[in-house]
Order: sequence, then structure tokens, then C-alpha cells
Amino acid sequence: MALIPLKQTVTVYPPGDNDPWNPLPPANPFTLRCRFQEGTEVVTDQHGRDVVSSAQIYFDRYAPVKSDYEYEYTDESGETVRYRTVNTGRKRWLNGKAVLTVVYVR
Repeated sequence: MALIPLKQTVTVYPPGDNDPWNPLPPANPFTLRCRFQEGTEVVTDQHGRDVVSSAQIYFDRYAPVKSDYEYEYTDESGETVRYRTVNTGRKRWLNGKAVLTVVYVR
């Protein structure tokens, strides 16, 4: 059981094969249950810069996501928006296990 209710879903898009010198194996998009929360928040990106995040995506436990993935979310009104990752973090319990994976997107 998740720590928070996970009522929404997002489609996760792994990066494509756009580097001719280091080709990646083809990866198919997949869906994950999540909690999608819109709202601005200032976070530090992977380069140490302060960036404004427009939404946060909460996944249960240790989700199989990376910082170069893109996310597509369809809200209740049917509007679909594609987001890019700003930062990915893990919230851990007292025993060290990941309880939530938080992805900050813009």
C-alpha cells in the first residue's frame, strides 16, 4: 500500500536513440501510477542551478525512472501535457528504504 493515494497515471518516455556515436537500445514508453501535483517550487537541478518546477510527480517506493525521462500527463479535463525532468529525489524511511520517488518537472 502506498504512503499517499496514487489516483493518477503518467506515461513515461525513456530517451530515444538520438546519439549516433552511443546508440541506446530502443525503449518503449510505459505507464506508472502516481500522484500528480501542480504548483511551482524552486529546486536545484543536476548542475547546481536553481530552477522553478511547475509540477511534482510522486511515485510509490523506488520507481524505475531517471533524470533524462519525459512524462506525459492527461488531467481530468482531457488536456495532455508533456513534461521534462528537473530533478529526481527519493524520500526514505527510518530503515533506509525508499518510500516515495519524487520527480520535479517543468
